[in-house]
Amino acid sequence: MKTFTSILSISALALTLIFSGCTNNEVEPDSADQVIGAYSATTYSESINGVAQSIDLTNALIKDNVAISFDVAKKAASTLTLVLSISQRDSTGTMQTYNDTYDSIELKALGNGNFEMLNAGTSVGQIGNGNLSLEETYPDTDESGNTVQVTVKIAATKSL
Repeated sequence: MKTFTSILSISALALTLIFSGCTNNEVEPDSADQVIGAYSATTYSESINGVAQSIDLTNALIKDNVAISFDVAKKAASTLTLVLSISQRDSTGTMQTYNDTYDSIELKALGNGNFEMLNAGTSVGQIGNGNLSLEETYPDTDESGNTVQVTVKIAATKSL
């Protein structure tokens, strides 16, 4: 009887050790996997030397003439390829589309599912939780030949 009790105790101990070693560890997906998809722009803002104008791209009068979207694809665990598409109706009524590709956007975790987007080490916006904001500043020349500072901001939400 003592042998049976010892075997039972050893079996119980073994089962306890086996099950205590098993935990439900959910693996968090790669940062790129958390944000890939299609995004539709909701606002477009442009500032020239600090003077800004903003366009609500959800306005019915505007959305038939201007559309901006992003296609976000995974390149590596924390690297994206981002394709920006801007379509605008020309004077003949034809939609003209311009695409710009950001080939290696690095993601830096900000917490709570949000990431800073870095292009060659420079911040170009944020992405996460169904939202994307792209911001770039660059020098340009106005019609008089003067150098101006242009800042473009585009806010978008993930398409369902």
